[in-house]
Amino acid sequence: MTISLAKLFSLLIGLASSAACSGLAVRGSVGGQTIATRVDSEVARYYLANYLAGRRVNPTLDERFDRLYPRGVNGLPGRVELKRLSDDFSVDFGALYLADRIAHLNDDRSFRTAFDRAREAVRNAHSSEPVRSASATAEYEVLLVPTYLYKRLPVTGADLAVPRAALQRFGFTCHFVETVEDGAIETNATIVAAAIKSRATSGRRLILISASKSGPEIALALTSLGDFETRHVAAWINTVGALQGTPLADERLLPEIEDLIGPVDKAGMGSLTTERSRQRFAALRIPAHVLIVNYFGIPLSGSISSWANAGFGPLRRYGPNDGILLLSDMIFPGGLTVAELGLDHFLLDRHIDIATVALTTTVIGWIEQRRGENN
Repeated sequence: MTISLAKLFSLLIGLASSAACSGLAVRGSVGGQTIATRVDSEVARYYLANYLAGRRVNPTLDERFDRLYPRGVNGLPGRVELKRLSDDFSVDFGALYLADRIAHLNDDRSFRTAFDRAREAVRNAHSSEPVRSASATAEYEVLLVPTYLYKRLPVTGADLAVPRAALQRFGFTCHFVETVEDGAIETNATIVAAAIKSRATSGRRLILISASKSGPEIALALTSLGDFETRHVAAWINTVGALQGTPLADERLLPEIEDLIGPVDKAGMGSLTTERSRQRFAALRIPAHVLIVNYFGIPLSGSISSWANAGFGPLRRYGPNDGILLLSDMIFPGGLTVAELGLDHFLLDRHIDIATVALTTTVIGWIEQRRGENN
């Protein structure tokens, strides 16, 4: 059974509230990304428009913000800290603070710069002719793992058809893993592990690409395989990864999904509950040689799309989120992190085909550069 596009779009538009029209108008930049939108509080507006721009005109707020940046503190704020900041200031403030912290990590900033250059190069390529990188495509291949309900809801991009076509057009050999679209994460991880093992003798290094629910499926597969059986795996691009589940699964939204597309296996949604997901996440051990890149959006109240709006409001009580997942829960520790300011879980208004090719080539360049430094 497939859902009609008219029915889906009608529902999504109906679910959209006036969030994008409410709040305080603001324009500002975080880590070189400029956004004009609306935010949920004067504190968030001042932080974006003034504090981050170096205009310190509110001594009281400036002092409070300064205390959030103690010297010598590295790493990114987690779920608990972002929830506290959301309670103390606002949800949009917490989202902006996370974006700024990401922008100030040295490796993340360097990778972002390389990614932006690569994206511009891909964007400027002649659209009527395929672009290729012989050196990259000769040594690397890509394995893509789709996300939840990718067969019945391809309109959401769950089947990764657009990124896959873009990579193939660039010249990459791509492999698509047929998982159980509504199956449990643990079940699909076994399928993914077999697919990873099958590429061990290809002669090429493997780059894995996941989206949302397939993030923990890849992570669990890599953990189960260990160092030796993943020696051919070079990198994992974790796109909007549902690594620690979502409170939306705890709140049993399955009946609403079934109203749209018909019966689904409850095992899939059950494996996304936060208690089960966080227990699974705590046991993950990704082999150290696998480069991890976390890629996701950081929306604000005025930039949330109708696709993500239905979940954005209910999730606000847990802190900054992208309409499906809590922001900090998408980050695998120790990986590089690239965040798109203003976008939500569905990464709309961004050419995901261009971004995918740019991310993949940037990953390869990053790996090759460090390989050269070590030789």
